[in-house]
Amino acid sequence: MNTIRRHTPIILFVTFFVTLLAGCHGGDDDDPAAAAETLERALAPREVRLVQPEVREERPSVQLVGEVRAFDTVIVSSEVAGKVDRVLAEVGDRVAAGTPLAEVDRETFRIYQQQAEANLAAADADLALAGKDLERKRDLRSDETIPQSSFDQAQAAHDLATARVAAASAALNLARRNSDRSVVRAPATGAITQRLVVAGQWAEVGEGLFHLAVGDRIKVSARVPEAWAPKLAGLEGFTFTVGVSGPVHTAKIYSIQPAVEQASRSFEIVGTAANDGSIKPGMFANVVLEAPIVKQSLWLPVSAVATSDLPQVLIIQDDAVALHTVRIGRRANGMIEIVGGLSPGEAVIADVSGLSRGIPVTVVE
Repeated sequence: MNTIRRHTPIILFVTFFVTLLAGCHGGDDDDPAAAAETLERALAPREVRLVQPEVREERPSVQLVGEVRAFDTVIVSSEVAGKVDRVLAEVGDRVAAGTPLAEVDRETFRIYQQQAEANLAAADADLALAGKDLERKRDLRSDETIPQSSFDQAQAAHDLATARVAAASAALNLARRNSDRSVVRAPATGAITQRLVVAGQWAEVGEGLFHLAVGDRIKVSARVPEAWAPKLAGLEGFTFTVGVSGPVHTAKIYSIQPAVEQASRSFEIVGTAANDGSIKPGMFANVVLEAPIVKQSLWLPVSAVATSDLPQVLIIQDDAVALHTVRIGRRANGMIEIVGGLSPGEAVIADVSGLSRGIPVTVVE
């Protein structure tokens, strides 16, 4: 009974075909043997080949537009107020730590230092004189030649001279420090990205004069769609290029934003990379993120998948064609990705053309 039900569509089709053929020939010349032969050929199983899906190991990847940033940017400012005498650095200059960048009223601070040196010399002279007077009166007091009050006055004068020397010494140190500060120096090794000062302008304490990109490394940032958040576990780095045909660079993960921004439904990922000087902060970067976990994908020849309606493949059940629904994905080089409905090692008919459900088939190599 099952066999009859399975072949019913074929029998009906063959009966229609034979009837049509008889109608075309008509008359007494009908050949029952020829009709029987035609029916036998129609009921003969079709020869088919089987194919198993090709298993590929892939790492899901996504291409993003990113931005190159300086690893760290320092705003270099003046530590003293005064007129800028000279500007010694320009945008693009690479400078070492301590390199002079500008001079602020150098002559005035040099004069302050000389004045402080002279005040210290005078204080030292006063201290030396007070010391001699104190020693002399100590001897006279030992012989009780002078009263105790005279000795006390000499002691007080010596102490005052000592304090004045200390004050003059501190003032000299401050003058020297300000004289040194009147030369604006690079606080670290890096490159000048902005110059905000010209010779002749007045510089206030703390006013930014230069922007300095610190170090010989850069940061590369990109915004990642939230759907990729689960795929980045264990990610250690990514690749990027700058320009149209630039070389591929590798960046090490520096930070991953812990929250997804509601407006863009994305989060920021930042990597660090070495810079040979060819990459400039502010450049666009073509970032490629590749998931660290390998994913298996199944691929079949396009001829093995029927896509006119629901995507389906044809399998063999009880020596006849049966339909099996699948989900498809990408297409490439005559192959189509099967993303659901089929398991590795599961064989399907290699060519679906001319076949339909229930047709008897036989497998050939």
